[in-house]
Amino acid sequence: MGGGGEGLKNVWGKPNDRYHTVEGPCVDRIFNASVVGAAAGTFYGSLAAAWYPDAITSDKRFGGFEGRTDVRALTRMITRPAFLFSAAAAAFAGTECLAESVRGKKDSFNSAIGGFAAGCVIGATTKRFDIMTSTGIGLGIFLFSLDYSGAATENKPLELHHKMYGMLPEKHVESDELRELKEKYPKFEHL
Repeated sequence: MGGGGEGLKNVWGKPNDRYHTVEGPCVDRIFNASVVGAAAGTFYGSLAAAWYPDAITSDKRFGGFEGRTDVRALTRMITRPAFLFSAAAAAFAGTECLAESVRGKKDSFNSAIGGFAAGCVIGATTKRFDIMTSTGIGLGIFLFSLDYSGAATENKPLELHHKMYGMLPEKHVESDELRELKEKYPKFEHL
């Protein structure tokens, strides 16, 4: 629980401040979101493929080997969620950045607009307009509330900051109750 906050660095040499606000040109934001979305989708697709108990096969014209996983079907099972996650993340980042530049403000409503676009991309997989719209509205409201409430989820941020980055005293100061107990039980005073 000790240690100074000034000495803690992340991979890029910047202070470890936990929360990161995305800034920069829209192209960089979209690229960053696409790569992170593709990585998350690949991870999800890999887990889904590993969890699937049977061999992953595709329909073939002349049959195929029973009980053996088809490489093409496995690749499709992994890359499909990667593409969908990447498309939703890019839609969010691009629409949020566009809303920010058009409105001239950086606030939670931009996240709501971006969330609506990402929800529409996610809902478009069902090929139903009503599902797409409701998913967009729901994700827009969720991302608005998430951005509005802030990145911090703790109710005592100053105490948490002190726990993470504060310094412990050089010598521990004991309470009066502990000192009295040590006088009462001298056998345990070194614990």
